Amino acid sequence: METLDEFVTRFSESVGCYYHKCRSGIFSLKRVNTDNRGAQQVFAWVSELKKKAIFRVGTNRDLAELVGVSELANGEKLRQDWNKTGVFFCINKGSTDEDYQKAVRALRAIFLLNPP
Repeated sequence: METLDEFVTRFSESVGCYYHKCRSGIFSLKRVNTDNRGAQQVFAWVSELKKKAIFRVGTNRDLAELVGVSELANGEKLRQDWNKTGVFFCINKGSTDEDYQKAVRALRAIFLLNPP
């Protein structure tokens, strides 16, 4: 079964972005390959829901709406750290099917919104 680390590597390559493992165990997707706070240009986060055997990729709803991909999301969630609403995409572990492709298309559009 695919691990979170393996998924993030595969997903970030498909999107064309960089990633960084956070202290909390989740990963941030970013436009710039740096660990300097404030210079990372983080645009999404990836976590694992082990009981459901899925990976969840979340981003801010305003970014998703700006590029017209918010309707592709599987749901919404309040981002406690920024007090903003986010949207998320659910991808089954090991998937390369429509759930994976939908998330890649959406995050690539957000990534290309403000290229590095």
